[in-house]
Amino acid sequence: MKRVTKISDRVYFYNRGIPSSNTTLIRGEVNILIDPGYNPRGEVRSLFPLLSEVGISVHDIHEIWFTHNHPDHTQMAYYLLQENDKKVVSHPITKRVLETEPPLSGLIEMEKEMIRPILNRLYPGRLGKIRSLESLLFHSIRLYGKPLSIGAHSIKVNDCFTNGEKRYGIKVLFLPGHSPDEVGFFLDSTLITGDLIATFNFKRPAVLNIPSSDIDDAIQSIEKILNISPEWILPGHGNCSKIDRSSINEIYRRTIDLRKYGISLIKRTHSFFHYAFGLQKALPLTVRLQERLALIPIIYKSYLKELDIERSS
Repeated sequence: MKRVTKISDRVYFYNRGIPSSNTTLIRGEVNILIDPGYNPRGEVRSLFPLLSEVGISVHDIHEIWFTHNHPDHTQMAYYLLQENDKKVVSHPITKRVLETEPPLSGLIEMEKEMIRPILNRLYPGRLGKIRSLESLLFHSIRLYGKPLSIGAHSIKVNDCFTNGEKRYGIKVLFLPGHSPDEVGFFLDSTLITGDLIATFNFKRPAVLNIPSSDIDDAIQSIEKILNISPEWILPGHGNCSKIDRSSINEIYRRTIDLRKYGISLIKRTHSFFHYAFGLQKALPLTVRLQERLALIPIIYKSYLKELDIERSS
């Protein structure tokens, strides 16, 4: 499989393979590197296959953009900035996380902020219980995120995107769902995304595998993608993919079906334990443990939002 793919005269896609995210380079008067990715030793040479294909050096990169804050997408930026100064642009939430030292602490705090309202609803006034569950969450995220944070340092972000703006002819779209700060970039009929959509499997829902994932946001973000009808999707993981509308519609339908099933399970069982257990039974065997556990609060959060809307109407 070719690791670097020329999508258009401006866009080059570099399939990095796990544990790093993929990296995309947009060439022009301003050369933009999107998601520089991860290398445990911070070796800038890991980007050389992409740079040599395009015919530029590290010093020819003018700006670094991020799709979201996760370390497999961002860690290499610190080492690129040691080579020479570059402008760094991100979502405001990404900026907050990446400027924390170490960034993993900022990510954990963001996750705790997202899960705290659910714990307060489940265990009102039981501060000890809430703190215990928050501590469990803290250690789980740390266990998962630490291997991808080796060599990670805080990164100074110079500027933040606004939803719908255009920079150098590139449309910026906020696409929350996988993470609250995911951003997509649309140009030349090509959508550069983070982790919302898995191109290695179009017969699955959106990628919702951390507590801050939001299934309602994911549904709205996929609607945005359907509205722009890209010909190519360049994902955070997996290969670049030429797509048609039916592929995105399949992900959209499966995401809606997952939400409907999960909420109906909550209403039917009236028990958080039975809901969590029933959800696991319904998920395909191929769903990883991390995603299985994350979907429990993700769908419950959606249920609580629906409940609040019903009570206020």
